[in-house]
Amino acid sequence: MKDNGCIYEILVLLKDCYMQYYSMNYDKCLLAQWLRQPLRDINLINERLDVVELLVDNSQLRLQLHDDHLRRIPDLRALARRLTRKKANLHDCYRIYQAINRLPPLLQCLAEANNATVHSSIAEPISELNDDLIKFQQMIESTVDMEAVDKGEFLVNPAFDEQLQTLRGELDQLQASAEKELSKAARDLGLDAGKTIKLESNPQNGYCLRVTMKEEQSLRGNKKYTIIDAVKGGVRFKTNTLANLTDDYVTTKATYEKEQDKVVAEIVGIASGYSECLFCLSHVLSRLDVLVSFAVAAATAPHPYCRPVVTEDIDNFVLKDVRHPCLEVQEGVSFIPNDVVFKRDSCLMHVVTGANMGGKSTWMRSCGAAALLAHAGCLVPAASATVPRLKALCARVGAADREQRGQSTFMLEMIESATILRTATPDSLVLIDELGRGTSTYEGCGIAWAIAEELATKCKCFCLFATHYHELTRLPSLHPGVIVNSHAEASVVDQQLLLLHKIAPGPATHSLGLHVAKLADLPESIIEYAEAKQAQLETNLFETDNSNDQESSAGQELILEFLRKCKNIEASHTSDEELFKEIKVLKKNLLQQDNKYLQSLMIGCDK
Repeated sequence: MKDNGCIYEILVLLKDCYMQYYSMNYDKCLLAQWLRQPLRDINLINERLDVVELLVDNSQLRLQLHDDHLRRIPDLRALARRLTRKKANLHDCYRIYQAINRLPPLLQCLAEANNATVHSSIAEPISELNDDLIKFQQMIESTVDMEAVDKGEFLVNPAFDEQLQTLRGELDQLQASAEKELSKAARDLGLDAGKTIKLESNPQNGYCLRVTMKEEQSLRGNKKYTIIDAVKGGVRFKTNTLANLTDDYVTTKATYEKEQDKVVAEIVGIASGYSECLFCLSHVLSRLDVLVSFAVAAATAPHPYCRPVVTEDIDNFVLKDVRHPCLEVQEGVSFIPNDVVFKRDSCLMHVVTGANMGGKSTWMRSCGAAALLAHAGCLVPAASATVPRLKALCARVGAADREQRGQSTFMLEMIESATILRTATPDSLVLIDELGRGTSTYEGCGIAWAIAEELATKCKCFCLFATHYHELTRLPSLHPGVIVNSHAEASVVDQQLLLLHKIAPGPATHSLGLHVAKLADLPESIIEYAEAKQAQLETNLFETDNSNDQESSAGQELILEFLRKCKNIEASHTSDEELFKEIKVLKKNLLQQDNKYLQSLMIGCDK
């Protein structure tokens, strides 16, 4: 399916709405990709719908996948990318190891679904990739010091390398010597080792001892100990022996880390060979996570979602009680659903009129969102949905300019309208909202009229065309069985505008712009003057139309009289020269008549 730039608003709303249901720590690009590039293969669409429908019906499976399994799997794509670039460390390798350890419980959970689609599209690929990663798992178990991991350190297992093992022995011996010094200082000061006096090690001071502020007086005047500093946690000090141990420990630790870096580089080099496998695993898990997010969104919605029927038949497009998936989840909103019905033999285009804020744009966006979700493989917010396989979803909505490109609002409307006219086909859905507002009234109405007729009669696409040009409501009478009128219901009760947000057949009876202006608290003087000016303009327009009709009628009578005289001249004269001379005199007399309609016709004849 293709989409033009102006459908971007719907995509952003849907992506933001469904992103909150993600459970994995992924970069979440797959959801955006599915929405920007929906499917057109009905078998693939139904495959996704099978999984989503299963997850909606099986709440236990859905919650286990969302809360217990996928949430704890890291971003394997980012980790695999670090391995490929040789920028990974032992911590990254251990995180991948943890993810692989969580695959067997995930596979067991998927097996309990006992669903052929889940098994073939998700469980089986994960199982095969898990088998390929067993050796990676074994390598991490043999090379990483698991005891150090429990302490928050990610070190190579000393037993993996002989030199590392020797250096680790030296470090352990230095640690033991420092602990002996702790015991010696505790006996000398009469303190309890490990409680009132403790051994510390940090990169700045190396090995040192610390006593509480309460026991600080025991150090006063004792030349065996050198006080380093006094902090809230106590007083830190050291002995000459600890200072020497620190120097030896720092030197040995630096050598150990240098050797360990060599081993880590080898481990990362071997692990990078599994990058492709990890990318594939990441993709499968991402697919599962998007499907789970679709199911969670459908299951937690205020009203049930339905499974759309996507067909090859492009004659019918029917949505019953369709809702907007983003608006209905907002707090304090009681969404009013509406139907969308297209039938190729009776209705291809809805010309939608009605008051501002009456629900026209929301109805159109709800239709577009439902069509997009259906092709992405998600249940749709409606009571029932029959959606044809669409080739394109195009929209001209909103009012914005592009200052950076020097394009005005009207120019942008025309560019997008031109794109739609080139793109739209009988298997397309087109949404057009308020076209032609950036120019004069008659010119804008003419443009909107021409584009509407082009879409309905030549492109023959499904179209919702919202407008405030009430002249367009005459299109259904010119194209019966193709275009119909629909309107957003509204009424005025006690001079107050009541918006019903319900779409009904037929055109809107009148415009309610002044009532909307009242809702915006415009000054009463402005409202009254606007009403008077509106009445004056409408009266002048009516009088002008009547005057034009009278001029036209009188002009036609003069022309008929002229033709009768010409006929009489033709019958009474035999010479062509005399005939043309008499007609020229009649024409001169006719042009002297004070009739604009007649003069315009005669001038056209001369040309």
